[in-house]
Formats: sequence, structure tokens, C-alpha cells
Amino acid sequence: SLVFLLWIRSLRSGDGNSWMFGALAGVAYFYMVAAWGGYVFVLNLVGLHAAALVLVGRFSTKVYRSYSLFYVIGTALAVQVPVVGWAPLKSLEQMAPALV
Repeated sequence: SLVFLLWIRSLRSGDGNSWMFGALAGVAYFYMVAAWGGYVFVLNLVGLHAAALVLVGRFSTKVYRSYSLFYVIGTALAVQVPVVGWAPLKSLEQMAPALV
């Protein structure tokens, strides 16, 4: 999906544009939330990847900026979808990405 493409692009961006691709991944996540009920899978997979990068010692400011923007923008927009509501902040299955 576009979310995964932009997430990986944000980590591979070497010219200081990681924040832009992280923010775009958040917007793409919003479209995923609005269009597909399996959006939790996408959020958990990106969160798992970010946590794995931290655990194996590959953490950098690029990962921090990209994931923070992805999560904040994506979640802020996701709660605007009427069917979803506050589920991204209240659901136990979505707490792991919030902790990352």
C-alpha cells in the first residue's frame, strides 16, 4: 500500500526530506482508515517496524521524526472518520504503536 511505500521512503531519504515522507505516510494512513476496515494492521506493522529499528540499534532522528509525524498526523485524521471515532486512542490492539 501507499502507506508502506511512503514509510520506507521516509527512512531511505538521505536529503533531509524524511519528515515530509513521514507526514505523507500519515495522510495515506488516513485514506486507508477511511477506505478499509483493516487499518489496524497497517498501523501495527509500521509501529512494529519502528520498534524493531530501535531494538536493533538503528534508531536515528530520521526514524523519530518520520514515525512521530506518521503517528500524530495519521491518528489525528483517523479520529475524524465517524465510524472509527476515538478507537485509535482507546482500543487495546492499537496501544502498541502509541507506546512506540
